[in-house]
Amino acid sequence: MHEVYENRVRFAETDQQGVVFYGEYVTYQDEATSAFLREIGYDYTTLIENEWDIHVAHVDLDYRSPAFFENVIVNSLRVESIGHSSITFDYQARRSMDDTVLVEGHVTHVAVDDTGTPTRIPDTFRDAVIAFQDEPPESA
Repeated sequence: MHEVYENRVRFAETDQQGVVFYGEYVTYQDEATSAFLREIGYDYTTLIENEWDIHVAHVDLDYRSPAFFENVIVNSLRVESIGHSSITFDYQARRSMDDTVLVEGHVTHVAVDDTGTPTRIPDTFRDAVIAFQDEPPESA
């Protein structure tokens, strides 16, 4: 996994128990995905210029330990698999000060064209993922 995004827990992201509300991790996961895409040269603007985009199709997260206001969270991601039109990322969030795993899971995106129809993920994207990860993702 690659550390791609770091955030400090804001007060508004905590619940009445004083811990990060579980739904916030989907936002952290989404920010990590955007950061990963920027790292490999496929930010949102580049996707649109190349006439494709990605939409979330599935999210699963397992909660391991709580995070609290002002904790710094390190978000890591790697592409687990790439199919014809799908990309599945492994995700993990850890507390920076003690490296405790907070959350881990997956998010699957589907590549779509400008009409919203699933489309093939370009080979150039696949190549960029392999170059960044130093390992090929599984074929889905």
